Amino acid sequence: MSNREKCYSLINSFTEEQLANIEALLTTAKTLTDDSADEAYCSRLYADYQADSDKGEPVNIESFAKSLEISL
Repeated sequence: MSNREKCYSLINSFTEEQLANIEALLTTAKTLTDDSADEAYCSRLYADYQADSDKGEPVNIESFAKSLEISL
């Protein structure tokens, strides 16, 4: 039996009232998993940037905004 099938079997054993709590728990777990994946992705991007030898020259925010024709 797969994990998905085991989960479906467990879910089917709960009452409708219990399912409201299970749904909230699963929603929270999904959100935490998504947030964790986002954090890992951002950390990886930052680590890649730090390891890159060709980072370019820093530019202040005013010059950057002006190059994009944005008024600050």
